Amino acid sequence: MNEYEKNNRTRLIQLLSKIPSQPCPSGWRKIGTFAVGGLTEIGFSQRSELLLVVSSAGRGVIDCTQGKKIARDDEVDGDWYSASSLICEGIGPLKDERVQLAGLAGGGLPLSNRSGESLESAAPNWPKFDLFFCGPYKSALVEGHQTGCVHIASDDFRAFGFSFSGNSFVFATSSDITVFSKLMG
Repeated sequence: MNEYEKNNRTRLIQLLSKIPSQPCPSGWRKIGTFAVGGLTEIGFSQRSELLLVVSSAGRGVIDCTQGKKIARDDEVDGDWYSASSLICEGIGPLKDERVQLAGLAGGGLPLSNRSGESLESAAPNWPKFDLFFCGPYKSALVEGHQTGCVHIASDDFRAFGFSFSGNSFVFATSSDITVFSKLMG
């Protein structure tokens, strides 16, 4: 690591150390953490708060508002999944939907919502990543714009992001998914 890289890493660590840790951002509730061995990809329905989970043991669907697993299959191979196009056919209530995926094969979920809230990650202590939830139009990575940001997790993330409505967000590792839902009203 050259001197510039060392100085930048030190600056980033100091900047991020100012952000408080909190398991759940204000205005949200943590719905739960679900064990999913061999998780490879996840994707939100574009019509609801349902999350499709793809793993080495098949597919599942989680309702992000109720915190329940509502569908499951154990089929591990089929033309229902394409790693190259990052598309998967849904099951259960998503059976008529092709879901865009994010995870091991690439892709991404929305990193912000209509309210301007966002998720950001940084890895000054790689291979561990830190995940930050930031209030409207704030940034964990910009000095002076960190008010309203909280550190919510550290791990090796497969994927993280918001639902298309912006009323749910998740982060996933190779072994579990943590789900949050926006408090309404």
